[in-house]
Amino acid sequence: MAMTSTPRTDRPFAVLFDFDGTLVDTEPIWMSSEIEILGRYGVPWTLDDARRLCGTSREYSVDTLMGQMARHGADMTGLDPDSFYAELSGMVARRIASEDLPFLPGAVELLHALAQEDVPCALVSASPEPMLRQALSRFPHHPLRVLISGSSVSVGKPAPDGYLLAARQLGVDPADCVVVEDTLSGTQAGLAAGAVVVAVPGQRPIPDAPGMVRVDSLEGMTPDALRRLRDEVQAREKEEAALR
Repeated sequence: MAMTSTPRTDRPFAVLFDFDGTLVDTEPIWMSSEIEILGRYGVPWTLDDARRLCGTSREYSVDTLMGQMARHGADMTGLDPDSFYAELSGMVARRIASEDLPFLPGAVELLHALAQEDVPCALVSASPEPMLRQALSRFPHHPLRVLISGSSVSVGKPAPDGYLLAARQLGVDPADCVVVEDTLSGTQAGLAAGAVVVAVPGQRPIPDAPGMVRVDSLEGMTPDALRRLRDEVQAREKEEAALR
């Protein structure tokens, strides 16, 4: 996508990041943990099955996984959604704590550049807050002032609640924000919030949508490039609306 417009430096600007699969390549950890935990109950769960849960809410993921267990006749005596999710997320958290954080290409450099320019930024994820804070403590210099976890909102992605809350806590209009996401449900949440979405597709493809632009990775991405993408996408949407 050509970037022809000039950034408006007088206009507020903020960046709202997803976590899993966008900044850190944790999706394989979640997927392998799902396979392992269902395997303990003798229930089949494949990588293709797990990919369908990438970017979905805690509630949807747990319902899907426990539904799979029920269909295969697993003994779920005494197992409730909260305890099941605690077991799954605990498995993921232990691996994140014990292994090097697998940052995605360009993520560390972009976060550092945003911090250098003091750009307001937030992390918006369906993952549990303790795990996110543990991961953030191991980030190099970063600008993430606000953390929205799965328990921060009553409705997760693709609903816009998390991104709306992040913008409100940063004190910015969602229309001034760029949301960076890697999943369909996440891009839908950012668009529903009224932000421009930069999609970096991960485990599954993301179809085109008004208000969104796809990039191959965050490598070489800069704060100015994000500003230009925001302004260009919004100018294009305004022109198209005028033609309707």
